[in-house]
Amino acid sequence: MKTREFLLAAQLEASALDAWIESGWLVPRKQYEGGPFAEIDVARAQLIRDLGELGVNDEAVPIILHLVDQLHGLRRTMRDLLAHVAESHQGSATRRRRSKPRPRQRR
Repeated sequence: MKTREFLLAAQLEASALDAWIESGWLVPRKQYEGGPFAEIDVARAQLIRDLGELGVNDEAVPIILHLVDQLHGLRRTMRDLLAHVAESHQGSATRRRRSKPRPRQRR
């Protein structure tokens, strides 16, 4: 999304956006078709704004953002791992069915 749309969606002033970008709290994308910001950036901006309203100081914000980023990374890793285990389990179940010995017929 374009910067103007982002500011409206995040209910943010341009000066705050500039400060947050300078601090590294928000990182606009350089080559992004729809503009430098995405929906995830709106959520991040709202989190930063909420932290300020809760009285979190500027020194603590990057620590909290880093922890949130780690949490999301771990969730993505866990989701990928579970998908891999599920695929692996399905594959081994299929192999077991195919290799299951057939009962001998008596004559």
